[in-house]
Amino acid sequence: MKWNWGSKLAVAMAAFMIMVIIFGVVMFREGVDLVESDYYPKGQAHQELINKRNNAAGFADQISLNVDQGIIRIGFPELFDPSKMEGTVLFYQRTSDQYDKLVKLAVDTSHFFSFPTKGLTGRYIVKIDWTYEGEGFYLEKTMNLP
Repeated sequence: MKWNWGSKLAVAMAAFMIMVIIFGVVMFREGVDLVESDYYPKGQAHQELINKRNNAAGFADQISLNVDQGIIRIGFPELFDPSKMEGTVLFYQRTSDQYDKLVKLAVDTSHFFSFPTKGLTGRYIVKIDWTYEGEGFYLEKTMNLP
């Protein structure tokens, strides 16, 4: 067979079409997770989140995050009365929402929140959202678990 410009063009077009089909199949098989499943309502309440972050900015250095012997310990300043604190702690992993854990904030009398690391591995963003005497606070810290 003689390879003139017409047969070379036909082979090139066929190769390109096969490549596009392969990329399409690979793309449709890839899982796409949104960062937040309910991002629109959270976007509407963004100013409230900014206010909570501003309230917690003064306490960011005083709140500690430690991992010891399979227990995550979050320490709060002593000026917060544990009986008046309410809120949640979200252990958020960026890769997939199936690894996220949402826990009710329960601070003990020694001003620590404790949670076991069972089932948690990898890099997490710890999102602490709490209220104290009607005022909202929000803080994010990162941690790595083996």
